[in-house]
Amino acid sequence: MHCKICESATEDFGGLRILATYDARYRRCRACGFVFVENAHWLEQAYSSAIANSDTGIAARNLKLADITSLLIALAFKDAQRFLDFGGGSGLLVRLMRDQGFDFRLLDKYCANVFAAGFEAQPGERFDLVTCMEVAEHLMDPLPTFLELGALAPAIVIGTDLLPGSANRPGEWWYYTPETGQHVSFYTEGALRVIAERLTVHLATDGESLHVLSPTPVSNRLLRMISSRRGRSFARAVVRMTGRRRRPLTYSDAERMRKLVLDHPS
Repeated sequence: MHCKICESATEDFGGLRILATYDARYRRCRACGFVFVENAHWLEQAYSSAIANSDTGIAARNLKLADITSLLIALAFKDAQRFLDFGGGSGLLVRLMRDQGFDFRLLDKYCANVFAAGFEAQPGERFDLVTCMEVAEHLMDPLPTFLELGALAPAIVIGTDLLPGSANRPGEWWYYTPETGQHVSFYTEGALRVIAERLTVHLATDGESLHVLSPTPVSNRLLRMISSRRGRSFARAVVRMTGRRRRPLTYSDAERMRKLVLDHPS
């Protein structure tokens, strides 16, 4: 079986019991290090609910991701105006970003849009930047998806934990999450670099969970800074001094939705 990222040869990397029912085998690429499930035949059951019941940290993570994303845009993509959150689930991140003045739209085929109704991406739209937060690990065939995202925007922000250098086999690393069965792809910096090469863009990474694919290089140091709580405090001070804060869209969005209801009563 060949690697789904670089098409090199792969080797068996171990197994796990998924959803306490299904036996899974994992393969690791001998070249780029990408790890993936051989045959995730349990996905229909795993996604009976798009958001796993055990994912109690979803709200806290979205608050943190909104903070990180707003700082990244202000410091590295200050001229960007239109944004897409791909695979954004309930729309919580889109709502949080719009509340900070960023014109985000949602694209998610599998989850109900609860928090950003009326602000979905439309066919044919293009954007300045797309976020892909905690989505990459769910992709059975990731390369075509990243090529699709590259056609939607020149810059892609990816949030996914990189495979550790040690204690990284199934059963040794929590990110495999066998209790949910939803994580099926696991990346190394080498795998992300191959994706960047296919898109002819630069890769920046904090070395852990925040990565950027962009035509203009972004500093790894910047990503490391905004990934830490202390670094974000410093970055927020810089943004305030440079006057790069945007006007919240909360109230204008509410007016837009009120007008839509009044103009099209049910």
